Formats: sequence, structure tokens, C-alpha cells
Amino acid sequence: MRRRPAWRLAGLGVAAALLPVDMTGSTATAAASTSPAQDTTASAPVVRTTAGAVRGTATGDGLRRFQGIPFAAPPVDALRWRPPQPVPSWRGVRDATRPGPVCVQPDAPEIPRGLPQSEDCLTVNVTTPSRPPAHGRPRPVLVWVPGGGFVTGAGSLDDPARPARAGDMVVVTLNYRLGAFGFFAHPELGTEGNFGLQDQLAALRWVRANIARFGGDPDLVTLGGVSAGAMSTCTLMAAPAARGLFRQAIVQSGSCLTEFPAGAFGPGSGPVNGWQPLTAVQRTGRALGDRLACADLACLRRLPARRLVAHQAEFSLVAYGTELVPRHPAEVFAAGRQTPVPLLQGTTRDEHIEFALSVYPDGLTSTQYRDLLRTAFGPDTARRVERRYPVRDFPSPTAAAERVFSDSSWTCPSWRAARGHARTAPTYTYLFNDPAAVPLSGRPLPENVRPAVAHGADVPYIFDTPGTPPLTLEQQRLADRIVGYWARFVRTGEPNGPNATSWPRTTGHGASYALDLTPGPRGPRPTNLDVSHRCGFWRR
Repeated sequence: MRRRPAWRLAGLGVAAALLPVDMTGSTATAAASTSPAQDTTASAPVVRTTAGAVRGTATGDGLRRFQGIPFAAPPVDALRWRPPQPVPSWRGVRDATRPGPVCVQPDAPEIPRGLPQSEDCLTVNVTTPSRPPAHGRPRPVLVWVPGGGFVTGAGSLDDPARPARAGDMVVVTLNYRLGAFGFFAHPELGTEGNFGLQDQLAALRWVRANIARFGGDPDLVTLGGVSAGAMSTCTLMAAPAARGLFRQAIVQSGSCLTEFPAGAFGPGSGPVNGWQPLTAVQRTGRALGDRLACADLACLRRLPARRLVAHQAEFSLVAYGTELVPRHPAEVFAAGRQTPVPLLQGTTRDEHIEFALSVYPDGLTSTQYRDLLRTAFGPDTARRVERRYPVRDFPSPTAAAERVFSDSSWTCPSWRAARGHARTAPTYTYLFNDPAAVPLSGRPLPENVRPAVAHGADVPYIFDTPGTPPLTLEQQRLADRIVGYWARFVRTGEPNGPNATSWPRTTGHGASYALDLTPGPRGPRPTNLDVSHRCGFWRR
């Protein structure tokens, strides 16, 4: 996705203030301890990985945590813009009681003050229940990719205690290179690119080689993510090199069909697609070198990180035509050539609301709404869209506009992707629909667009996230139901179970049914997206 607007977005924001930052590219992960590997207590569990032993913590909430474990060599100096290399082994026991630094990124509301940043950031965090696994079998594994528009984010920001404990699973969160460090391309690099996605692939390979040592089943791995993490997940579903590394996929608030018409991100903005030809990204990389007075890649590699992070948002697109992503993922899905794994996919009800508020902070008038539709769809289609989305049906013209883009660019493409995938593997579609859900910013939405359910508002129902208010009792009940569905899916590829509303499987034909994740006595319940989000209209 493009540069995020200033309004707080769930994993897609650029604003606020941070921190003392290590922009030197120097190693900032915790130093290895010299304590012997056999020196272990209940409060300091030790696990030996392929690179060396790590000491974590056993917490009072029934979990063991191992944080900041490197899965690749520090991508600094000559390794900047190189594929991730094997992590050097260490002697003794490495401290894994706290997360490593987050990858270099601009200021963002979702990054708490004081977190260190570094280019040496390729680490994973492993959370697992302390008790022995049920039936003596290894636990299923969820590998979670954070969002952030490929520009911000970190695996340590989503606390997986809830799904790990309630779902009896091992949860792995990860960091990957971002923006100018992770999605840079240049003619000198040839077909290399998407280094952030390559990092994700390296983390999956680390899980394959090591997760059994933490009680996880390497043959029962689910790859999932939200926003840019969702787009990463579906891209890896389309990447031949990722086959065999995960058995199920969860795609929240994003899909490989996500794209936006002109005007969706403000006056004068053109169409936006999250995937671009490698040659286009290479041109951006060469242009950056010209602006920074660097005639070649060697010069760019010598620049301090702070010089590059100012250009982070210029590299927020995934390149196709690379070794890892040879074709646009949408083409792969259209041809049915993606990895045929069970898929759980969905969106919130009003994905575009905070984007609309950020680019139209003073709101739209009815005339501006009509003009925006013409910009986005052309005059003939705009009239048809306005008949389907008349201003009188919404609290304001701004609310009408956000629903147009939420339906046309988020929910219905996500459903179309799910429907296409359903021809290859079991697929389940959801719509998160709690109008009382507070955006991750903690700021209630303005009255003129409510009720609305913002992008990423479902994340606190699965993970504990910083800065969000506690869930009400009714929301906690909904969260328990959601975690139950997700946990059953991670374990079996099937979210349904006893004492839970039946979740209809998505089919490749017929009505567009999804599970409406609504709180209270009426929900969750199936809903027809052709009716609630006019997906039949957008399909035509």
C-alpha cells in the first residue's frame, strides 16, 4: 500500500512521536549469556535452537516466552539489500527474555515511545503454554506477520498470550525489513528484491527447523497476518518458494486483489495497487540514488540508516517479476496456481473509514462526493454507484464515500479472492462487525461517520495491543468466540466446533455468505455480502 495518512490506522499509520533510535545499523540484539545450557529453572526455561541455546521466561499467566531470537544474520553493511543469510551460531546461552529492536522505520502511533530501532532486527518471538500439550502431541503453530503498510510495524507489538493460552498453540511473531530497507529495488540488484518478504520466508524456514524444540508441530503451521501482513501472506501463497512451509493461511484486512481507484487516497491521487512491476520499483531506487548523490549501490550501502528512512514510504509496494514473486499474485490466484491450503479470510465492516478521514478531515459535501465518484469510476459508472450509495442512506457524504471504497476495494475483493480460492481448498470468509470497537488509536470515530468499524479494529479481539482500551464484558465474549474459531482453524483447518455458530464454507459459486462477527445474543451469524456490502453489484 501507499503512504499511510496521518489519521491513526491499524498497522498502516505514519505519525506521532518516538524515541531514541539506533540508525547506525550496528548490532542491537541482546548479547549471549555465558551461563551453561543446563542451568535452567522453572522461571528461566532454556531451549537449544540450531544456532545455539536461548533462555526465556516462564510467566505467571501459564506461558513460556522466548523473545528476540535471531533467525538471520544482521542485514547490515554489505548485507544491506541482500537475501537473509544464516544466523551465526553462538556459544553459551543467549538471553531471550525481551524483544529485539524493531526494524528501522519512521515515527508511527503504533510504536510505543522508547523502543530501540536498528537494521539488525531480524528476530522472532515464541510464545507457548507452560503446561504439557493435550494428548501428548506437539502443538499447532501460528506464525503471525505484523501490518504497517510495509513501512512500519513489529512482531513484538501484538501480544499473543490470548491465542496461545486459550487455543493451546505456539505463536511466533516476527520482524521483517521495511520500506527502503525491505522493499527497495535497483538495476544493480537484478531480479533481487522484496527483501522483507524474503525475511518472512527465512523466518518460516527457521520455524520449520526449530519449532519442535519449543513444543510446536513443524508440519502444522498456519501463516497469518493483518493488513500488510495479510498481503504478505497471500503473496507467499502465490510464491513457489514458500510451498510446504505452512499448512493453513489467515488473511485479515487485505488480499491479493486489494487495489484502489483514483481519488481513494485524496484529491489528485491516482489508482493504487500494492504490487508493481520490478522495473517500476527499480526506477524508484535509481531515482533515490540520484537524489542522494549516489552513483551506485555501493554508495547507497554506505549511507547511514537515517538518510534512507526519510524515504521509507517510497518503497511500500511489493515488486513482482522478482525471484521470489515472479508473477503478480492476482494473476496466480486467477489461474488457481496458489498454494492450495485452507484459508480463513475477511475484513472489518468499514475498512476505509480512517483513510477517508485522513484525506478529507473537514468532511465531504454532497457535491464533492459526487465529484469523487466521477474521479474514481468515470461518469457513467459513478451514476450507478451513487444510486446504490445515496447520501441519504448514510450519516454524511464522508460516510457514504468510505463505504463505497470499503466495499469496492476491501470487502468485495477479499470475498472474490476467497471465492476463487475455494475452488482449490476449504475457505472461510468473515466480516468483523462490532460498531462499539474502538480503533487501534484509541480515538473514537467522529459522530458524522458512526457507526463504523475501522481497519484493524478486530486485532485487539485476538491479540493484546498497546494503547487500546480494555474490552467490555460483551466484547470479551465476542473475543472468546473469535479466538475459538481461529484456534480450531489453526489446529484442523476447520473453524467450526461444538457450541459455536456454524460458519458456512465459502463456495466458488452461489450467494456470498460470510460469518458476521457481531457481539451480543444475535451474533456471530451468517450474512450475505451481496446484500450487506453489495458485492454482487461490484462483481458486475
